[in-house]
Amino acid sequence: DARAALIKAFLNRHKRIHPETADYQEILPVLDPTNTSPGYLLGQLMAVLERAQQLAMDANATIVDRYFNGASAAPRSVFVRLLKNSQHHLRKADDDSSKAGTSFLLKRLIDQLADRFDPKDNGFPARLPIEQQGLFVLGYHQMRRWLWLNGSERLEWEAQCSDLPAAYKWSKNIAA
Repeated sequence: DARAALIKAFLNRHKRIHPETADYQEILPVLDPTNTSPGYLLGQLMAVLERAQQLAMDANATIVDRYFNGASAAPRSVFVRLLKNSQHHLRKADDDSSKAGTSFLLKRLIDQLADRFDPKDNGFPARLPIEQQGLFVLGYHQMRRWLWLNGSERLEWEAQCSDLPAAYKWSKNIAA
């Protein structure tokens, strides 16, 4: 968390001082579902895929342990594999009725995030520049925190964010 705070402080300061070269939105203190920076979106996607894996199995090494560095630097080569594996994890979670609701919500988030990468532009970027790698870290940490919000925290977050995409509206459907 301390490292993520330093990255956020650096990127936001860089954005204020050099707005002409910073091609990303300023980072908010909480998850921003309207942020369209590729690094930020991919970080969110990584957190959702990690949660899907955790929902399906109790693994000693998560996808974050194995793929975080590669996914933040060269996402195209890593996320194709991670998305294929996530289908297995989500199918396994669907078999457990106590986890099926969360699995459904995670699938909606995966679709929402993946849809932001246009196949006409080759989908996921092949490489992320250093600023986008920092945004990847922030997107991951903010989404990870968001995925574990309790009911009252989620309602408060939803009240703060206007025009939420449907995939981010979980307050009425909170599951395990």
